[in-house]
Amino acid sequence: MNKLRFPKGIRFQCLRCSRCCRNTEKGPRRILLSVLDLLRIEKNLGLNRENFAENVQGPHPFTFLMKMVDEKCIFLDENNTCKVYEFRPLICRCFPFWIERQGNMFEFKASSDCPGIGQGNILEKKFFISLLREAVETYKHTNVDNDS
Repeated sequence: MNKLRFPKGIRFQCLRCSRCCRNTEKGPRRILLSVLDLLRIEKNLGLNRENFAENVQGPHPFTFLMKMVDEKCIFLDENNTCKVYEFRPLICRCFPFWIERQGNMFEFKASSDCPGIGQGNILEKKFFISLLREAVETYKHTNVDNDS
């Protein structure tokens, strides 16, 4: 049986600052994409992947990298609004959290680089379960041919 560990009592509210969408003083932001992320954006927005992503050797299942323009995500507009929010990649859906897996343990970690940590309501277990389900769904689609 899989186990889940997450930061208990953590508060988070997105402040729409866009630090997660751009390079910061700490370094470049790498917005990695899975094949499922890529296909979702292509299908729903009618874009060709060459316009917004490039192939990379990222950690499984992430084999694409979102293109950046002026040190920010290609889909971030001048008002700090995501133009693909409804179809945003898994990494964007999870941020400021990420998942580490050790055997049957899935552990969520939180980024100290996000000013929304400590703001808003306390996140409950169901929030992290929902993110984990999205991640598992992404891993299920890693056998899709990324040359299509």
